Amino acid sequence: MRRARALETERRILQAADALFAERGYVGTSLAAIAERADINARTLYKVFDSKVALLSRLVDVSIVGDHADVAVSERPWATGAFEGETGAERVRVFAAAVRRIMESAGPAFRTAAQAAAADEQAAALWRTGQSHRYDDAAAFVMSLERAGLLRSDRAREHAIATVWLATSPETFIQLTDGRVLTLDGYERWLEQTLADAVLRITPSDA
Repeated sequence: MRRARALETERRILQAADALFAERGYVGTSLAAIAERADINARTLYKVFDSKVALLSRLVDVSIVGDHADVAVSERPWATGAFEGETGAERVRVFAAAVRRIMESAGPAFRTAAQAAAADEQAAALWRTGQSHRYDDAAAFVMSLERAGLLRSDRAREHAIATVWLATSPETFIQLTDGRVLTLDGYERWLEQTLADAVLRITPSDA
């Protein structure tokens, strides 16, 4: 029961923060305003999050996976095929779909985090940490292709990792979709084709 109440409090805080960040921006939103919007005591909020950056970090994490469960993206049913698919084409297709799902869910939180990073050093450090984690995720994907014999052999592994890291960045997603260059479906198709061209070894099963 206590755990359920704690989760409900966190959910209300994050929902209020997400709405206020969208309305007022990160800098223009105080923890007191978030507590008021969430209809909880400010002291209660501070017990859950001791700073606005800590709240933002949790908002990004929850937005990425879409829930409060402590399960890594790579272990989610909708992402495992990116590392276990039989063909390179299947792995890239699942990977692109997973990234699209994350961007669709966490796009507003990524926008807030980027805005915050430009105005607050702690938020900037959070953004850099997120970029580092994304690089590790890109490397894990590329190396899984390499172990399966599915990675292009005519390009350096580091170049493949850099391509995946850049193509799947929140900045790339925002630039392509905010300007209405691509719809969400179009973004997913673009990402799948871009990654397939950049990292996959052509095999009869992929042709």
